[in-house]
Amino acid sequence: MNQPLYLGPRQIAGLNLSPVQPPDRPAPYLYPGIGEGPPIAPYEGQGSLLGCNAERMQLAGGALASLMVNPSITPFEQLYRRLPEEGMFLDSVSPENPFSFELGAFKVPETMALLLFDLRPDIYRFSGVDAGDTVPVEARRFSSVMGFQISVDQQQPGNLLYQLDPVPIQTFSQAFTTPAIAAGGEIPPALAALFGAANGSRFNIAAASSFASAAGAGTSLLPQRPTRYGAQSVPFTLYARSNQTVQIRCVVFQPIPSPIAFIEYDIAGMLMPELYLDQLTECMKPLTNASYGPGSMGGAPR
Repeated sequence: MNQPLYLGPRQIAGLNLSPVQPPDRPAPYLYPGIGEGPPIAPYEGQGSLLGCNAERMQLAGGALASLMVNPSITPFEQLYRRLPEEGMFLDSVSPENPFSFELGAFKVPETMALLLFDLRPDIYRFSGVDAGDTVPVEARRFSSVMGFQISVDQQQPGNLLYQLDPVPIQTFSQAFTTPAIAAGGEIPPALAALFGAANGSRFNIAAASSFASAAGAGTSLLPQRPTRYGAQSVPFTLYARSNQTVQIRCVVFQPIPSPIAFIEYDIAGMLMPELYLDQLTECMKPLTNASYGPGSMGGAPR
């Protein structure tokens, strides 16, 4: 049966329901600031039982408003692809003599700012089905021979450590590289060697992790995987300000063992006026008691 859900006056009267009466007095209101009284309620009982005011609000366009952006905020995406070179497959490629090259770069225009939300490095091979047909390789394949790096004005955003070249198991725990003394601190390595207590863990790990130091990337090389770095369950944003350059590089530190078709890197985000970014980041700052903002108690600037 298709019965309408709307109850008219006749249906409501037939239910014999008692009329809803407003409370005897309105609930207390939250004061927006020191010295400011509560707003005048249009009718008795507007305040909620929790002591908070609430007003019904309908956005123009409904849910469509949350899907729209200002026309001055434009989508940004660039895809870089590079063909392989003979030098990537030579036996002379090693951690001390890596093969590094630039995949692409983008300079942020004047008065603009770039926000990157997605990074995707990838490697393609020939499918073997049709001439010229390519397919991406498995995720994290070739991660022990090559890596990718993204930098903003030659600086690596974030705190990263990728040991793409496996490190040998150390005799001593990495957390305790040298014995500690009672007065605090550690025994100097030279003095610890005289007593036979020297620990070379930190030196061994540093030597094994220097596979891309000759290329200037070090342990910040991202392995081949179709995701950006960092925790996947939290938001991710890279900021590039006006006139800053975003550069993507690839470093091959071991000979590539099989043929590949090309190497690609995809970056995507939003390009907006830098003034917009300044206002957005300012609003994201946590309020303190000295900011004189909503919920604060002081009068000092933010």
